[in-house]
Amino acid sequence: MVARSNHDQCTLQIERLHCASCVQTIEGRLAKMDGVIKASVNFTSGKALIDYDSTKVTEEKIAQTITELGYPAHSHNSMHEHEHGSTRLLFYQTLVAFLCSAPLIVQMFGTFLPIWFQVVLASIVQLGCGYSFYVGTWQGLKRFSANMDTLVVLGTTAAYGYSLYSVFFPGRAHLYFETSALLISFILLGKLLEAKAKVRAQKGMQALMRLQPKLARIIVGAEVKEVPADQVEQGSLFLVRPGERIPFDGVVQEGTSGVDEALLTGESLPVGKKVGSQIFAGTVNQEGLLKASASQVGPDTVLGSIMKIVEQAAASKAPIQRIADKVTGIFVPVVLLIALLTWVAWTFFGQNAVHGLINAIAVLVIACPCALGLATPTVVVVATGLAAKQGILIKDAGVLEIAQKIQTLLVDKTGTVTEGKLAVKQFKVSSAFHSQDFLPLVLGIAVLSDHPVSKTVAHHLQELNIASVSLSDFVNFTGKGVSGKYQGQTYYFGSPAFLSSMNVDISEFDAVWKTEVDRVVALASDSKALGFFLLSDRLRSGAKSAIDALHKLGIKVILLTGDRRSIAEKMAAEIGADGCEAEVLPETKSQRVQEIKKRGEVTAMVGDGINDAPALATADIGFAIGAGTDVAMESASVILMKSELIDVAKTVILAKLSLKKIHQNLYFAFGYNCLLIPVAAFGLLNPLLAGIAMALSSLSVVSNSLLLARRRL
Repeated sequence: MVARSNHDQCTLQIERLHCASCVQTIEGRLAKMDGVIKASVNFTSGKALIDYDSTKVTEEKIAQTITELGYPAHSHNSMHEHEHGSTRLLFYQTLVAFLCSAPLIVQMFGTFLPIWFQVVLASIVQLGCGYSFYVGTWQGLKRFSANMDTLVVLGTTAAYGYSLYSVFFPGRAHLYFETSALLISFILLGKLLEAKAKVRAQKGMQALMRLQPKLARIIVGAEVKEVPADQVEQGSLFLVRPGERIPFDGVVQEGTSGVDEALLTGESLPVGKKVGSQIFAGTVNQEGLLKASASQVGPDTVLGSIMKIVEQAAASKAPIQRIADKVTGIFVPVVLLIALLTWVAWTFFGQNAVHGLINAIAVLVIACPCALGLATPTVVVVATGLAAKQGILIKDAGVLEIAQKIQTLLVDKTGTVTEGKLAVKQFKVSSAFHSQDFLPLVLGIAVLSDHPVSKTVAHHLQELNIASVSLSDFVNFTGKGVSGKYQGQTYYFGSPAFLSSMNVDISEFDAVWKTEVDRVVALASDSKALGFFLLSDRLRSGAKSAIDALHKLGIKVILLTGDRRSIAEKMAAEIGADGCEAEVLPETKSQRVQEIKKRGEVTAMVGDGINDAPALATADIGFAIGAGTDVAMESASVILMKSELIDVAKTVILAKLSLKKIHQNLYFAFGYNCLLIPVAAFGLLNPLLAGIAMALSSLSVVSNSLLLARRRL
């Protein structure tokens, strides 16, 4: 359904998102806002994708509303240097927290530090490094809700506050400064890793933006002027020199050339352009001078559409919420209630208020979310480190939750299943031609051409030490073939279609032209085909075994390519894929991903080119081949540095193991609390033992996570 003209869409960058409840707060507020049709906030990227009625509300008003909630929002189109500054600040906060916590850890094994020095170190961590947690908690309290920050503040303040109480009343209890300091340190470390992932996520859009030339040569009357590309209007005439990127979508008015459209198709061979041909923004003019009229400019170009798809996919909301955030809304109030009831019960049933307070604090200490805070980050650190050793770079911890659920994997052909380089497969000479003359003639004409097919053939013959002959009157037919003369005879070298257009009889090789799925290039004289070469893209070693491994994991594999159907079907059968889709454009790839996701299937995409970026960003998980383009790698959630498809299967296996560890840690952490909170409430666990129990709980969680490092993928 096409949206009405007064419906608009904007993407906002939101700061200070602390957890899933922050996302829910923003979405809930926008849902009640007049004029907002739909709002989706992505916690990981910090982006909000908002559909709104421009006659009722403006983008500025929406941003102001979010900012008033305590989450500064601004236009995503403007680049903000303070994002990098915030990451640096968080790094120093984390560093200071760990440096101050280290002496307190030593203090656990004996009395080495003066009391006043312990207070100073703990206060720096609690009130300085942990200041942001108090801000997040205050925002939650204003909305009568609890979040992860509430848990952190609740536990650390209980330990820190009780320790201060013990300092002022010596001999009454143990100090728990190390408990509060260590928890804040580890949580800050997790936030730092998350912040760096968000900064990296912005680079994909920047890489796409760099493909759009900032300047364009516009023809005004008899003059050619160089002006900013964003000031050019539709219908303007512009020039593109050889080697330059095309600034707009347009139609060629004068000139012929070959254009590298790998941006759109993923194929390395240039496409011939002549008068009336369409050209696209971001593609590279390789040979001749082109004069064209701009049919689409700015965001309306194909490149602009790709940028929009990537941006929208990055801003969309992930379906999986963090397990810990789901329970905080219940866990925190329950713990507070139990602590209050403990103090009241011990105060009014024969004991004094101080003893009741001690037991209530024991409840808060044992409920301190140390193990809960470590349950997921430690697994993520171990898992991502293990993956990195295998050449698998995981950019988002959410991958570990989603990858183990993948049902369908879409695999790009060129550069992913294949090496992305043409190679001579075989050649055949006509029975009516002297075979000893064939190869020297081919080499003589091929070395004169800059076309990738000609270069491939020439390189192959040079490796065979073939002696070349010298041709004259060389003519280049852009994107089709070449011709030259030798001993008074004209020879043509190019595709079968090119030879037919030159009135060459190619009937002797009709069976080859009609049935062969590999790329064909032939040599012909004035009237007859003399022989042909078959060129194909080499299959990556291990591609078929990788597909087999994915099948064993229950994953359906579909080959997706912009290449011809005959080539795609042959390749799919060769690697054992479950199906294939050929001759697809970037937006078609993305649409295919969306169609599969709408069926309820968890979908992943593997690709290496700029043309794969929209699909990589739209999929639940995008895998980028390490040898691919920067845009593909920035749009994906996982980068396969060794460029091996088997690493997708390894990622899925690692995700299954990691999620199992996370569940074990969470069950253990909550189980510990459920078991020992009643013990503390009945006065059977003093704060000192509660602190030791929580330390053991954290140690158990970390140890369980470290076991993952011993697994082999």
